[in-house]
Amino acid sequence: MVMWSHNPTGSEMSTGLTDAQSEAARASGPIVVLAGAGTGKTRTLVAGFVDRIVRRGMRPNRILAVTFTNKAAGEMKERIAQALGPGFVAQWVGTFHAHGRRQLRTDPDIAGLRPGFDICDAEDSAKIVRRLLEKARAAGVFETDDAEEFRRRVKSITTRIAMLKEDLILPETAAAATEGLIASRKLADPDDVMAWRDAAAVYPAYQALLREANMADFADLLLWPTVTMLRDETYRRDWAARFDAVLADEFQDVNRLQFLWLKALSRDHGELFCVGDDAQSIYGWRGANVRIIRNFLNEFPTGRMIALEENFRSTGHILSAANAVIARDSNRLKKELHTAAGEGKPIEIVSWAGSVEEAKGIAAEIGRRALEGVAYSDMAILYRFNFLSRLIEEELLRSKIPYELVNDTAFWQRAVVKDALALLRLSCCPDDRQSDEAFRRVVNQPARGVGAKSLARLEQLADDEAVSLFRAAEIWAGVATGKSAERVRAFLSVIRVMESSSEASLSIRIRTLLDDSGYAEMHRAAGEDGRPALENLHELVDLALEFSHAQDLFDHAALGFSSHDDDTFGRVKLMTIHGAKGLEFEHVFLVGWEDTVFPSRNNADPDEERRLAYVALTRGQRRVAVSWCAFRNGRPASENCFIDEIPDQAKHDGWLRDVRRNPRFGARARASAAAQNAALGF
Repeated sequence: MVMWSHNPTGSEMSTGLTDAQSEAARASGPIVVLAGAGTGKTRTLVAGFVDRIVRRGMRPNRILAVTFTNKAAGEMKERIAQALGPGFVAQWVGTFHAHGRRQLRTDPDIAGLRPGFDICDAEDSAKIVRRLLEKARAAGVFETDDAEEFRRRVKSITTRIAMLKEDLILPETAAAATEGLIASRKLADPDDVMAWRDAAAVYPAYQALLREANMADFADLLLWPTVTMLRDETYRRDWAARFDAVLADEFQDVNRLQFLWLKALSRDHGELFCVGDDAQSIYGWRGANVRIIRNFLNEFPTGRMIALEENFRSTGHILSAANAVIARDSNRLKKELHTAAGEGKPIEIVSWAGSVEEAKGIAAEIGRRALEGVAYSDMAILYRFNFLSRLIEEELLRSKIPYELVNDTAFWQRAVVKDALALLRLSCCPDDRQSDEAFRRVVNQPARGVGAKSLARLEQLADDEAVSLFRAAEIWAGVATGKSAERVRAFLSVIRVMESSSEASLSIRIRTLLDDSGYAEMHRAAGEDGRPALENLHELVDLALEFSHAQDLFDHAALGFSSHDDDTFGRVKLMTIHGAKGLEFEHVFLVGWEDTVFPSRNNADPDEERRLAYVALTRGQRRVAVSWCAFRNGRPASENCFIDEIPDQAKHDGWLRDVRRNPRFGARARASAAAQNAALGF
């Protein structure tokens, strides 16, 4: 190893670290740092990187650090540069895909590629699978006239090919490996079994097309370097010899392919430094394998596990609740979060008769806290599923509380909601050219054979006859033959019937349009993939009960698109629990904690749902409120098991009312909240 000197001293680099963080950063050999929520994970990882340079004399360009997102990699580079001084560049800090790309660019032949190969994204991969299925359909290998069914098969096969690659299954062994997978997982759903077999059958031809086009998909970037390192010891040694240490962030989220890549590069020197928390492993559906971090010491008998348990984010009561919930995961790695910040306020458990009352109550409470001086940006609302945001969005809008959806699309901007409103608008005035955009949006939803060329012909006919697109379609369908014409005629009939209907209820009109047009069935047929769409449609049908006229609903939706201009006091953040991982807020509202919603019954791993609850609770710094409803979507419910598991001394029934006014924002905050005061009825 070539030593490298730099100005900072080892003692300077350990300044500000706890004893456990310092011990972890300075440890050698195979290390897994079990970093509980809020215990300084990134700080420890950066300290470990810097320690290897400053104290142990490693060259910066011989340390490889890997994480999952470009944002995390950028933050790591910035922190390392701050620690080591101006001009320092961390050359091998990046994502798994970025490192794999560099490796494959150096040796493209290991994947059967030529220099200058292109990288295809998920959309490109789906297009290749689509072409292969179209050929198979033309050859009579399988039959389906249902365009929606065809689309679903393309998606399922594309997803499963990526999963096969992440499990190091190559095209030539895919068929046998898939049968083993079906047997070992005891898959019983015929559609699921068929999807896996279809993927195994298409995979070899898919990979052949990639090579022919000199392309690699995302999974290839890590697959072929890893497979080659496992097969060719000379090649592995060549790459492993380039590094003196390998560091991995978010180790609880790695899959088998990523782990074997890390292991191959670190095998000779044994310097594998991993940071993660099995209690925050919540991406099993994306391929993450929590067993890898839990089996670390079995994989590396000479390694060490160092737990970081001092939390710098939350109060004692919040941590007591989180510790109690995660303790029921019998397979977890043992650690107990604690804090020097004091007990703080207990978890507020707030129950409601229904979801409307819940939304109103949370909006009112946010308004109260804003009047107490809490910045909107210090408050967040977290939920298990996106559909739970709709009513809350509505109430925040009514109360003039600025909010922002993070990693999601606002309710009124979701494609499924816009589709439903387009159906309603079309049924209100099909002969008016004002409805043309609505027609364009839904005429092929579900697919009826009206592609770009067909639509262009209808556009021309509408211009020639000076009629709406809907009327042009009626003219065309009156003389056209074939299955596409039959489907279009059926759709046009649904719209005409609803136009002349005497049904006054907007809610029933929308529900009927969704059912009779086949739009709802399209999403039902998608199984679990279609569930979010159906939940959003249910929310829209419920909301329509509040309106007597369609135009009022359209106007309301249009207002929902607009954003708040005043960012003086920030915005309340709305996001899923998954989206909140890695974030923290002073005040957190956790909604939908009833047994019919959370834990999700669709997750095959109930312990992952428990880990989600742990992540949710530990996002809070000062106050956490948990909300549940006795009825949601017309179904009775009870508080979920996680609420029951929170210790009595760490929870409080209802809102806490002993909050003292914070003068931080003074008169400006109270003036800004005057409109809320009236809207909330104070």
